[in-house]
Amino acid sequence: MKTIIIPSDFSIESIQVAETIVRNAKEEVRILFIHMFHVADDIQDLLFSNYRKKEYEFVSDEFRHECAMLKNVYTGRLKSITVEFFYGSKLAVFKNFLDYNNADFIAYSKSYGMPKLGKSSIDALPVIHKCGLPLIDADEINNSVFSDIENFR
Repeated sequence: MKTIIIPSDFSIESIQVAETIVRNAKEEVRILFIHMFHVADDIQDLLFSNYRKKEYEFVSDEFRHECAMLKNVYTGRLKSITVEFFYGSKLAVFKNFLDYNNADFIAYSKSYGMPKLGKSSIDALPVIHKCGLPLIDADEINNSVFSDIENFR
């Protein structure tokens, strides 16, 4: 089973990336939608903020419904869909996050990009490019770039 990380703004476009990946997968996959946020610098914010609870408000009922539909359509290949938030921008910490989640690939859509959810969101692309995992551009799958990735088969 392969674990695919999808940087997400919890939109339909993110679901389309996941659907493209699962549809073309040759083995079982686990999808982990993530969004990256800055860590608060102020000790007061860290101690008294409930920002981690607030982030889940970005995940709409429509997004959850689409995830459930995706799982129902691809029951044989799609083992799980999870939503996580990553706090920080340090590469070493992000690599630990990827290791902890047994990530095999990171999938995204170059044409859609990685939109931010708010002022505390970070630009995920620079960190993702440096993390060392193979990247899958869902836009290129239909152009047979996807078939060049040996480990995904």
